[in-house]
Amino acid sequence: MILRLLRVELLKIRRSLVLLVTVACPLAIVGLMLLVGLRDVSPAEMTPDRWRMLWMSISAMWAWFMLPLFVALSTSLINGNEHRNQTWRLMLSLPVGRTELFAAKALVAVVLVVVAHTVLLGATVLGIAALGMSGFPLAGALDGVPDRVVWAAPLAVLPLLVIHHALSWRVASIVPPIAMGVVATFAAMQIGGHSEAWVWWPWTYPLIATNAASEAAREWVLILAPVVAAGLFGLSAWWLSRREVT
Repeated sequence: MILRLLRVELLKIRRSLVLLVTVACPLAIVGLMLLVGLRDVSPAEMTPDRWRMLWMSISAMWAWFMLPLFVALSTSLINGNEHRNQTWRLMLSLPVGRTELFAAKALVAVVLVVVAHTVLLGATVLGIAALGMSGFPLAGALDGVPDRVVWAAPLAVLPLLVIHHALSWRVASIVPPIAMGVVATFAAMQIGGHSEAWVWWPWTYPLIATNAASEAAREWVLILAPVVAAGLFGLSAWWLSRREVT
């Protein structure tokens, strides 16, 4: 049943704004960081260390700023389809459990996060290739990329996905989830700088997972994030099952 619901939810978003957002958000980060990072760098100055710094800058801006906001926006748009079209009663009158529907929509959000992160990586590689065609030396452009940049952020962002999914399910307006995402994201910049406080603020998890200097912190957050996400999912599914959708 979950797979059937997932297929239905994916069909719903085929021509929706959320697909445009899924592509536009990572492309905006890649374009901005390539322009800013290489604005004053000549081809002769491009070393393997500079390529590594470029990758880390892109992953940091994505993990700290754009990815949390993308999660807030995408979950709001996914659930907003039902709020906007007044179809919650229809969906919940079907022979499916509310928890199953909640899980299916969460899985759609996970799929979109993976797609957006893949677009980010692919656009970065294409951008580097374009720079190579314009005269930049490509030695070390891909060799020094840390493994965590490739896969860590989508795993670390799962707690945020559950939080915003639950909020956008419960509230019809997209303003509260997005406002919460903006405020919490900027707060993460300050909280993430403290050695222990980041554990209590899930908005710091993606940045800690990809760019933290401490290897222990990077490993710990990748264990902590799925556990926190599972706990929040169970709690929010139970809580929302006892309340009507507004």
